[in-house]
Amino acid sequence: MKFRLLHACLALAFATCLSAGSALQAQEAPTKKTEETELGKSMEKISGAWRKLRRQVADPASNAASLELVATIQAAAEKALTLTPARIADVPAADREKFVEHYRQGMKEFHTEIGKLAAALQAGDNAAAQELVRKIGDLQKVGHREFKRPD
Repeated sequence: MKFRLLHACLALAFATCLSAGSALQAQEAPTKKTEETELGKSMEKISGAWRKLRRQVADPASNAASLELVATIQAAAEKALTLTPARIADVPAADREKFVEHYRQGMKEFHTEIGKLAAALQAGDNAAAQELVRKIGDLQKVGHREFKRPD
């Protein structure tokens, strides 16, 4: 009898702690409101298409779908080329022009490599396309490190 009462009390205490803990966690969760920018929207388009493209670039049967994804990436990259990163607000006024020029050079290089990727896919050279995906991924990492505002 004592063990049943002890087990019931422990179960009740455990359930109470769980519900109180989850309520506290939900209450303390930061309501992080990220600033939605045109550049951010373009980059989201690129990111979504890029994830799909990376998974299927090795498959020659998916080249038509891959080319559609590349076209989406190219269009979003062209739009992103005309915009400026939100991180420019963190850059001293004297260095902003240089910062924007450096960003645009990086985007032009990205766009050029995407064009090479399209040509490789059109030619059916999936091995070269895979190598270009790796190279473009490296460009993306460097670009995000330099131009993306920290979360």
